[in-house]
Amino acid sequence: MRLRWCVLATALVLVVTACGSSGGGTSAGNGLGGTTTTAPAANSVCKTAALKNTEVGVTASTITVTVVADVNNSVRPGLFKGSWDGMKAWGDYMNSKGGLACRRVVVKQGDSKLSPTDATNAVAAACGNSVALVGTTALFLQNVSGMESCKDKAGVATGIPDIADLQTEVAQQCSKISFATLPTGSACPYSGTGLRTVRVGYTQYDYYFKKYGANALHGVYVIPKDLPSTISASMPIFRAENRMGIPSDAEFGKSGLSIQTDYTEVAQALKSHKSTYGRNGLDYKGTVLMRKEAQVQGVDTVKVWDCSLQCYDKRLIQEGGAAMEGQYVWLNFLPFEDKGSNPELDAFLKYAKNPEGFGAQAWIAGEIFARAVNDTMKAHNGDPNSITRANLLTAIRNMHDFDANGMVPKIDVGRKTGSTCLVGMQVVGGKFKRIDPVQPGTFDCDNNKPALSFAIDPVKEYKG
Repeated sequence: MRLRWCVLATALVLVVTACGSSGGGTSAGNGLGGTTTTAPAANSVCKTAALKNTEVGVTASTITVTVVADVNNSVRPGLFKGSWDGMKAWGDYMNSKGGLACRRVVVKQGDSKLSPTDATNAVAAACGNSVALVGTTALFLQNVSGMESCKDKAGVATGIPDIADLQTEVAQQCSKISFATLPTGSACPYSGTGLRTVRVGYTQYDYYFKKYGANALHGVYVIPKDLPSTISASMPIFRAENRMGIPSDAEFGKSGLSIQTDYTEVAQALKSHKSTYGRNGLDYKGTVLMRKEAQVQGVDTVKVWDCSLQCYDKRLIQEGGAAMEGQYVWLNFLPFEDKGSNPELDAFLKYAKNPEGFGAQAWIAGEIFARAVNDTMKAHNGDPNSITRANLLTAIRNMHDFDANGMVPKIDVGRKTGSTCLVGMQVVGGKFKRIDPVQPGTFDCDNNKPALSFAIDPVKEYKG
């Protein structure tokens, strides 16, 4: 059980890394991109085409994908059910518009259950019945050999394309057939140890410097200490912040199993150093515990309580209450509070019964797949029988300007490079409020400032 909690912490730290990292920033401007990802409802080709069974998961009438996610387990029941729900919503949306490649979209669910064996089995099942993995959120997908050796309809080991919400392991991050909605910004190939080049965007930090002053922030950092992988995922972000101008007053290693009293020393360090900045690399629960204990200890000097996607969770406010007031949260997609500002976001909110962060990422993964299908057809004179795994992989690798119709800033999917553009949210009056930029439907791209790039040995940097 302890190991599973540790890996859970790893994945959530990777969300922090992905949201804070990127390659060269691309301007999102007003947030409304020109990338069309959905198929037209009516297509003259579909009226006359003799549809064929072209690939595993592609029949004359259906095109099937599988979303593998950790859902049913005793440690965190329903952990990534949002990924299942987000993909179901996306499939319903696609079919309302006529499907893809003249076929009805079928979304299968694979449950990896926070288990390496179940993750392997779910991928193997998808290899036999689906054209691609879409919305993958499996923390124990440690070995991708089965995914990469998956045979196509012709018996060739093409591999099954993987469009993931999260890539928790280096093997998946660096796989030639796996792509993420949140690229980590870390260099590949990588053995898992030693120096690795990382890229971290300045956007949220430049916002803080402009608001509070260039030398106003110094703080306490909490590092998930359970496994080398949790440390490796968080240290690049913290060292980047140090390089940008937020020095460490103190650093503490904490476990995913820590309770509030374990944060007493953290709160005391914040108080004794009169720290103006605080960040916790664990999931939303770690931030709640840290802030509640800081409140108990009378910490009143912190200007910036910082967090990323994992804190965009209603439980942060429900469980943290008044202690969460002022909390900053940074997103790489338009927040749900922007309803009415972007058609793609509105479509997600219409079809998703219980919208949440991982569901939004799964929807975005689905739109990457839809774009790959449409680009494949375009490259083959509109032929709906051109949908094969090999052709989809070619389309994904050539996808360099994806933006889900403005729901996300432009990312280079094929080169696994994200964007420095973000949306800043803050807890104000017990609700998430957009604070940067204030206009709905837009992103802060920090004037396309290049990301900070440096090499780091994450494990050796750990001093918690």
